[in-house]
Amino acid sequence: MEIIKNIKRVSVIALLVAGTAGVAHAAPVSSVVTGTGDVVFRETGTATIIVTPEANLTAGLHNSTLVARATATATGGQIAYRWTPAASVVIGTDNTQRTISGKASAANKLNVVSTAAATVSPSYPEWYAANSNASTLDITIRTTPVQQAVAADTYVVSLDAAVWAE
Repeated sequence: MEIIKNIKRVSVIALLVAGTAGVAHAAPVSSVVTGTGDVVFRETGTATIIVTPEANLTAGLHNSTLVARATATATGGQIAYRWTPAASVVIGTDNTQRTISGKASAANKLNVVSTAAATVSPSYPEWYAANSNASTLDITIRTTPVQQAVAADTYVVSLDAAVWAE
């Protein structure tokens, strides 16, 4: 009986050794080092925008009055513009029509509309990209075509520009 027990033990040990003998265990033989590299995508160009307010505007009733002009340009691609989001409030659903509050009194409001040879972006409806992939865009800012009483105050026209790819 003792012989059978010894044979079983030897068999079990042989199976265990055979099961591990065919498996190689790899492990680092030195300290681990890491290599990295920064993959950089550069901007395709730069954009600039200059807003020029009209001089000698007076308080009172206004309807489609020219209040400012802007020129946006891009190097290296198509130009696009938008109203600076925090500087005005959209009138209705048309992102070109905005209400600007006065600097002296936020109760003073100026309703304006921007026009340019540009098309609204389907993916980013607050942006207007220049037609024909133009790199220069002339923008006019007028009071809305509905007569409004404009109070004496300073109203900041703020526009953003970017090189566009869509």
